[in-house]
Amino acid sequence: MSHKALNNKRIKNLIASALFAFIFLVPTVVRAEDDTEYIYQVGEQLETKAFALGLGNYTLTHEPTIDTLREGRSQYININLRAGISYGIVGVCDSDCADLDIAMTDERGNLIASDLEEDDIPAITLNPDRSGNYRIWVNMANCNSNTCYYGIGVFGR
Repeated sequence: MSHKALNNKRIKNLIASALFAFIFLVPTVVRAEDDTEYIYQVGEQLETKAFALGLGNYTLTHEPTIDTLREGRSQYININLRAGISYGIVGVCDSDCADLDIAMTDERGNLIASDLEEDDIPAITLNPDRSGNYRIWVNMANCNSNTCYYGIGVFGR
């Protein structure tokens, strides 16, 4: 098996493990039966979109975030990044979502990178100068339902 195929298999296994933990360890209040389809849909998209965006040689560095947002709403995800690591951050959303945006700020609130394009698969890459706390801003710019599921995956190499 080639090195690239081995890395792809490793990423798939890491994502599958993280998704299994999320789906089966999150309280049942979040896992209503109707929601399970969307959670799986978003989880599968994180995997396939990361590969499609050229992150096949990256590994998952943080547990994926899968949550919901109403149209026009946003929230922050706090993460710790290390200097010297190249990161790729991918956002995806369910079939009811038409536009998801992400942006990364440092601990001082300075904008580091963003993808505000009118699409439902935002992606950014960055190489932090310093190790520390960073924030991913997630904005549900266009959702055709009451709420839409989204997922954020952080990959590094």
